[in-house]
Amino acid sequence: MYLKRFYSIKLFSLGISQTLSKHLIRSFSKSPIVFYRQMCTNSDTTIHDAHITDIHEVPIDIIQRPIPPVLDSEKLKSLMETIKNPNTRHLVPPIDVLWITGSEGGNYYYSFGGCHRFEAYTALQEKSIPCKLIKGTAEDLKVYMGSSAPDLR
Repeated sequence: MYLKRFYSIKLFSLGISQTLSKHLIRSFSKSPIVFYRQMCTNSDTTIHDAHITDIHEVPIDIIQRPIPPVLDSEKLKSLMETIKNPNTRHLVPPIDVLWITGSEGGNYYYSFGGCHRFEAYTALQEKSIPCKLIKGTAEDLKVYMGSSAPDLR
């Protein structure tokens, strides 16, 4: 439900009518997410995870989210229903997580997107969340956080 409504709206914002977008989503054999990505980018991936195929279940409590989310409660509720249903759970894409090894070997995990997905898994009291791990450096983290990036050890 969430995905069809969300991607129908996204397609409409691209100039595709609601009637046509409903028909396209219904007749398309893949998930609405794959369909939307193909319509917009001719790809099934994001720019960050294009080369990454492995999906990892990462413990929620080790992922740091330094930017406070701005959430739509209806979207969150609908997404939670999608995740709870074993028949639709696989339609929710993994979040991208920046994995950084500190100067002394510590592992750090940062996520800057996927706010609704992260909050939905948290609200459902899930212990882990599907993620694509994007190997990065402390310098990469500074791109996102500027001078507020911590000294990772």
